[in-house]
This record gives sequence, C-alpha cells and structure tokens, in this order.
Amino acid sequence: MKDIIGKLNTHDKDVHIWGAGYSGLILGYYLKKQGYKVHLYEISNKIGGKIGTNKTFAGPAETGANAFYMNEDALELFNELKLSPVPASKKLKKLLLIDGKVRRPFHPSILSKLMFNLHKRPPLITDGLTVGDFFDPLMGKENVEKYVSPLLGGVYATASEKLHFKSVFGHVDETTQYSSYFEFLKKVLNKIKKNEQLKISGSVTFEGGMQTLINTLGENLKQEIKLNYKTPFELKKNTILCTDAQTASRLLSHVKPEISEELKRIHYQPLSTTTVFTKRDIKCLNKAFGILMPFESNLNSIGIINNKAIFPANHENINSYTFISRSLSRKNDFLTDIQYLQSDLSNDDVEHVESKFWENAIPVYDLQRYLSVKKIHQLLRNESGLAIFGNYVGSISLREMLVSAKSFSLKNRLHT
Repeated sequence: MKDIIGKLNTHDKDVHIWGAGYSGLILGYYLKKQGYKVHLYEISNKIGGKIGTNKTFAGPAETGANAFYMNEDALELFNELKLSPVPASKKLKKLLLIDGKVRRPFHPSILSKLMFNLHKRPPLITDGLTVGDFFDPLMGKENVEKYVSPLLGGVYATASEKLHFKSVFGHVDETTQYSSYFEFLKKVLNKIKKNEQLKISGSVTFEGGMQTLINTLGENLKQEIKLNYKTPFELKKNTILCTDAQTASRLLSHVKPEISEELKRIHYQPLSTTTVFTKRDIKCLNKAFGILMPFESNLNSIGIINNKAIFPANHENINSYTFISRSLSRKNDFLTDIQYLQSDLSNDDVEHVESKFWENAIPVYDLQRYLSVKKIHQLLRNESGLAIFGNYVGSISLREMLVSAKSFSLKNRLHT
C-alpha cells in the first residue's frame, strides 16, 4: 500500500491541497507539472511542516529530517529544480550502544550466529507479522532488541515488537514466504545496491540545509500557496489532505465520519530534536555517522547524529550533534548523554543549543496504521475527487513519498 489514498476527477482542472508541508509541496509540484490549477492552503505562516533549517550563529540546525536518501526520481527532480545536492561523507562508521558500550553494529559473535541461521525458513508473511516476529528465529529475541530495534528505531522510533513487517519491508517485494533468510537478505541488499549505482547516491542535503529544498519547492508554487489560511475546511472537488492523520481526521469528521474514525486510530510518536554545537568533539563519534541506542537504555536519546562528519561543508567551524529523544527534552538531558559517552565534556564545552519538540512527530508504523490505511483505501475505492497523502499513508521516507507523488500525478493525468 504505497500509493496515495483516493483519486482525482481528471476532468476538473482545479485541485485543492490542505497542508503545505513536504507532502503538500511535492504533490503540488507534480500536479502543477501535469497542468492542474493547484490551490495550496496552509494554516500556519510557513511552509515545510516539520522540515526546516534554523540558521544560528553557530551553524545550521535541522528541525526535522536532516537528509534526503537518493533514488532516480529524486535525481530527476533536483535537476528540474536546478538544485545541487551535497552528498554525505562516505565510509562513516555506524555505531550502536550495546551492553553500555559503543560498538560497530555487528561484531563476530553475532555475525557467526547470523551465518549459522541464514538457511532457516522465516515465518509466513501475514498482516499481523511484526519485525520482531520475523527476525526472532534468525537472531533470538535478545539480539533483536540489541541490534534490529535500534537500527530501525533510527527511522521509525518504534521497537521491533511493534513495527509492522509489511509496512517496513513491503518495498522489497510481495513474497509471502521466503525459502530462507538468505533469500530475504539477498533481495534487501540488491535493492540497496541498485540505489548505490546512481550518479549521486546515499544521503544528501543542500547548501543551507534541508530548508533549501523546501524553499525551492515553495518558490515553484508561490502563486498557489495561501499562508495563514483560517477559512473553515470545505470539501471541494478534487480535495487532497496533506496533513497529519489526526488533523485530517478533524477536517473530515463531519463530511466523511467513517474515514475520520480510521484516521483517528493512527497513533503518533512524539520526538525532540536537540542540536548541540560543541567546542570539542565527542571522541567516540569521530568519523562516525552517529550512534543508535536501545530503547531500554538509561540514556535520554535514542540516537545521536554527527552533523559535521556527515555534511562537513555545512558545518565547517564547529562540532554539531543532534540528539533525538522520544519525549520532551529537558534543558540538560543532552549533557547527561554526552557525559555518559565522554565524562570530561561539560557545559563549558557547549557553544549553543537548538531544540524542537513535535507532539505528533512521526506515525507509528504498527498493525493499527496498516489496517486503518487499508480500510480507507477500500472506503475511497469507488470515489473520485478526494485523496489523502502523508508520511503515514505508504512510506515514512521523503524519497518514497516523492515516488508516490510522482506516480499519483501520472495516474491522474488531466483530461482536457
């Protein structure tokens, strides 16, 4: 279920998009390209939603996603927008906190266990299967909690025992039964390898940060965007909701109550992002992308991103780290985590701090989200003129949302 929910009336040129976050902007861009007359309504005074870059005296601080993971469609889009992506540094270490120590993700003991069990037949892929259920026979429950949960938690902020398998790995293929774990891992690696063959691969940002992408999309749609839009919601012909699920639920409560109830059932994970600029570096993160922590650790963060190591061109003069927490961060929570990793660093080493809390940061990719999205697809199957899009619909990643927006615009070509 990667597609945007619903479809347009392709005989009506006007399309009304509610929400000028990333999903609204990228969909508006592609629909405008197809010849639609786009009207973009944003209740706040800015575009981009959770994605943005705060420019501080110390350096840039991202409020949400810090990078875009490339594919062919992204490369095509950035060429059209005349954007020059800034690639992430290559061959950076990816670290985990395992048993209280900073380590590489897979040391010899766990690798030997994986190799020994690769011949095993994984569980049948059913609607109720979780990521934890799938990997338990391969690694054991304890190792799933130590390795898989933190690695996927860096994207989904949800533990493996709750993560819905089809939602996370549905992009691999539609196989319902793999003959072995080796077959499954081979398909995952082939998917990754395909993206690495691009002219520009991996994670990228832009000069000035992710705000540059948002601003460029906004500039392309500047005549179509209405900021501070306070007029009550009206279900017009060709309405597309590009808000979070909870907001979409409220907007549709009176006009589409059954859909509204399903949207209300989609849960969200709150997150704090705290970017800390330091005079000295955190030694264990030297030449590292960052570090991911297990959810049951005593630290406040579930991950730390080493911004300077990833994008040195955007962080020339000072060390920059972003701490990600699943709750509202207090003033010095980040310092506790820093001192756990390096005890001689203190508040005197902190140059500047930028923090942002999102109550509905990212959707929880659990079974409930999957079932609700599936139900809404069914409810809108025979209707046209209403569509729903956001990072809870098919994929949480900016890259896959771009693919969905482009595909939707092509499937809904305007009939003139």
